[in-house]
Amino acid sequence: RGPSAPEQILCALPRRPLACRATMFACRGARLARSWLGASTGLSTLRSQAPRACLARAQACRMNSSSSDRGGMTDAMYNWRVAAVHNALKEMGKATGPLAIEDLTALGHLDQYHYLGVEANDHVIDIMGLDSSVHVLDIGSGIGGPARYIAAKSGCRITGIELQRDICEAGQELTQRVPGLAERVQFMVGDVIAMSQSGEIPAGTFDHFMSLLVFLHIPDRTTLLKACFDSLRPGGTFIIEDFAAKPGAEFTSEEKQGLLDVVSAPTVSTVDKYVADLEAAGFVDIEAVDLSGIWRKWTKARHDLYVDSREQTVRTQGEDIFNSRVAFYKVVDDLFAGNLGGVRITGRKASELESKLLAGRQIKFKSDGAVVNVVEGKTRERAVKSY
Repeated sequence: RGPSAPEQILCALPRRPLACRATMFACRGARLARSWLGASTGLSTLRSQAPRACLARAQACRMNSSSSDRGGMTDAMYNWRVAAVHNALKEMGKATGPLAIEDLTALGHLDQYHYLGVEANDHVIDIMGLDSSVHVLDIGSGIGGPARYIAAKSGCRITGIELQRDICEAGQELTQRVPGLAERVQFMVGDVIAMSQSGEIPAGTFDHFMSLLVFLHIPDRTTLLKACFDSLRPGGTFIIEDFAAKPGAEFTSEEKQGLLDVVSAPTVSTVDKYVADLEAAGFVDIEAVDLSGIWRKWTKARHDLYVDSREQTVRTQGEDIFNSRVAFYKVVDDLFAGNLGGVRITGRKASELESKLLAGRQIKFKSDGAVVNVVEGKTRERAVKSY
């Protein structure tokens, strides 16, 4: 879920010097690739259409795992975030019973997988003008932190779609512990592309969609953006925060390896390419805001603060988790110090009337030999649609 997703070292990959090992991300990337590239049903069917390199890494990981239903990831590797949240709540004396939103947001990256935490959520509320009258689709909702915070603060309804079942179910359970919130926030396990294609997400359902540091993991951006477009009502708006290459930059071979093998990000492009893909999907009024500078500072601070948290983290999560997170955060920190940047993109789906106008503007007119009266007894050739 964005670059804050779990990482564990599984098996050697000598030709990948930056990653050093095929991490959990390699397995997760292959699993995401298989699912996002066209599951025939909306929830759990996976098809073997991922890139050959990803599938090879997934097979290597499966040899080191006892859990076939998770694309080769063991419970310990896959479930660390769920266990981490429960351990942290236990330390707070809140292992059971009602929770306040503040109890969960106090967990930081365990509750909010994206960059800038609740500050980014506040930006979502303000930019899209969310209130109790609207329904928002959260694509890649993780353990539900953004959905809970945004719904609680703005009053909107949110439906989260999350591919990872354990994380999604944990998010639902945590939401139910916040009094009154489950009426406005729900989560579904599945692949947004397949769910859109199958009708599980009916076309024109949502007023807005949001996605914070998720789309970088999904190989088929074209099909993904079509699903997003179809999900919105006419006039609906969106906000995406995602990785992008810094203007004029080209990734080094080492950076490409880090993005693919550590972060599982196969679709990082320039901002111009991103905007062009959104326009091709049908979105209009698109604006991109560069977040590279603030994300650079944030990822460095996250790495440094996590290193400083060693004693508490080892006590609650174990040394293996701590070491793997430090290594992962360092790779991301280095990427942002290089050619990797970030972007916030907003836009909308044209309203029905606007769509008619935009289509009308594309019509070409020419004379067909017919005439139209100008003044008494005087005519001129009539311009008609050209097909």
